[in-house]
This record gives sequence, structure tokens and C-alpha cells, in this order.
Amino acid sequence: VGEDQLPHMELARKIARRFNALYGNGREIIKVPQELISASPRIAGLDGAAKMGKSANNALYLSDGRETVFTKIKAAVTDPNRIRRTDRGNPDVCTVSQYHKAFNPEEYDEVCASCRNGAVGCAACKERLAERVDALLAPIRARRSYYEAHQDAVRELIAAGSEKAARIGARKMEQVKAAMHIAL
Repeated sequence: VGEDQLPHMELARKIARRFNALYGNGREIIKVPQELISASPRIAGLDGAAKMGKSANNALYLSDGRETVFTKIKAAVTDPNRIRRTDRGNPDVCTVSQYHKAFNPEEYDEVCASCRNGAVGCAACKERLAERVDALLAPIRARRSYYEAHQDAVRELIAAGSEKAARIGARKMEQVKAAMHIAL
């Protein structure tokens, strides 16, 4: 989950703990959820001003093609104090650096060092990021294209998933009702 979902997770934990305390008799009837936060729980938008989002028109989408990815990243905000390629940069204030941390972690330290030393310009850094992001999105785009062309397979997957979820939900509700001594 993202950082913005943590209050919802805490509410879900409180409800699960309270239910288990009231009806569990020492057992965990309802599993207490735990958040799983990535190393980059909040990513700034390409404009550097706010959280990435559709409404702000500052986001990369899983459906973006190669040219769109390159165009959007090319326009991303970098260190405003860095004028020339040889100027020393500050990756801590650079949106592109945040994206490298999230999508190119194996090269992040090298990217930051090159920026701080003025060894690489912002355009080259953006190009490097765009290549990495495009490489991550390419298999997603291929799968999306496949499923767009095979709508029946999508419907079958949704139906199978719905049936499985209904079975699991029904079993859990039986356990909940039994714990609450509600007639089955």
C-alpha cells in the first residue's frame, strides 16, 4: 500500500483485533492485516509538485507506449539550480532521481554520484531512466495487448476469480457466524 492508505490499514487492524478479542476465545478468526510498503511509498509526479496522479496529469501509465514514456520523462522536473551539464547537481531535490530510486535501484547510487559530480547531464539521466522504465513496461504492455485481443479469456479469469473469492468468503463468514453464535 501507499503511505496514504496507512490510516485505513490501522482501522482494519483495530476492527480485526476487537472482533478477535470479543469472539475468538484466544484464536484469530479474522486475520489482522499488516501493511507492505515499498522502498518508494510515495512518488512525486513528473512535475515535481505533487503526488503522481491521473487528475494532476503528471503520471506515467502502464499503457504508455515507448514514445510517450520518453516524452513524459524528458519533460520531468530536475534540480532547478543545475543550468549546465557540468554543474554539480543535487539528486535530493530532483524528481528524476526519485524515479531512478524506484525504477532503477541497482544504478541509483551511480546516478546520484554522477549528478553530484556533474559527470552526466539531466538529459542523459532522463534518457537512462526512460530506457529503464520502458524496459519495465514493455512486458506489461505486451500482456495488456494480448488481453485486449482476447476479451473472452479476461471474462473467464474474472469469473473464476469471483467464484474462488466467493468460496473463500463463504467459508470465512461461516467461521465468523460460528464464533458469534449466530444460527447458520
